[in-house]
Amino acid sequence: MTKIITHCGIALSLALSLAACGSGVDDIKGLAKEACACKDKACGEAVNKKLEKAMGSIRSEEDLKKVTEPILEAAVCLGALGVDAE
Repeated sequence: MTKIITHCGIALSLALSLAACGSGVDDIKGLAKEACACKDKACGEAVNKKLEKAMGSIRSEEDLKKVTEPILEAAVCLGALGVDAE
């Protein structure tokens, strides 16, 4: 149960960061796939940094809707590796 709460917290944090932040929708979708392909924490942390930068390009509510699912998937994958949302 704690893992689920952690993953949801990471996902919520990433999604909320998107709201303030172009269109890097394709970049974010690709990075979400990259995050889920990571096998260790170092890889996850590197992808997380790229995701944080890419999120800055999301400016519209429409784009936010398009990346919400990939961001949630990435958050679950990164959380499984022990990567914390910043």
